[in-house]
Amino acid sequence: MNTETKILDAAAALLEAQGPEGLTTRAVCEAAGVRAPTLYHHFGDKGGLARALIQRGMTEFMERKRTPPPSADPLVQLRFGWDVALEFALKHPALYVLIREHARAQPALIADAYALMHSRVQRLVDMGRFRGSVDAAARAIWAASQGAQSLVQQGVSRKDIEAVSDLLFDAVVSKLSQAAS
Repeated sequence: MNTETKILDAAAALLEAQGPEGLTTRAVCEAAGVRAPTLYHHFGDKGGLARALIQRGMTEFMERKRTPPPSADPLVQLRFGWDVALEFALKHPALYVLIREHARAQPALIADAYALMHSRVQRLVDMGRFRGSVDAAARAIWAASQGAQSLVQQGVSRKDIEAVSDLLFDAVVSKLSQAAS
C-alpha cells in the first residue's frame, strides 16, 4: 500500500469513528504512522486531505452508481441508483455529511450523480411513464432521496430508514406516474 492510500485509509477510519472534528492532521498522522511533513507533501493541508477523501468517496460512489442495474427498465434503474445512494450514506455516514457540506459550496461535486439520475428520469418521461417537466420530476426524485439519506444523520435505525426510503420512492413515483395517466 502506498503512503497516500495509507493516509487516506487512516483519515477515512478516523472520520467515520469520530466525525469531522476527529479529522485532525495530528490524529491522521498518528493513525497512519507518518509524520506531518509526509501528510503535507501529499495533501497540502487538512483541507486538501478532506478534498482527497471526498474525491475518493465520490469515485467509489459513482463507480457503484454506474454499475449496470439488474434491468433495462428505467424505473428499475432509477430505484437502483436511489438504493446505491442510500447504501453509501448508511455505509459512510460521516463522509456522506462531509460531501453534502462541500457540495453546497461546490455543486459540481455532485453534478455527475444528478446527471445520471436525470437521464433515467428523462427516459421515463420519454416513454410516457412520467409526464410533465423532466426537471421538476428529477428535482422531486433527488429531494426525496436526499431526505431519506438525511435520516442517517439523525441516528434513525437502518430498518426505519429503509422503510421511509421505500415509502418516499413509491410516493414520488406514484405521483409522477399519476401525472402520466
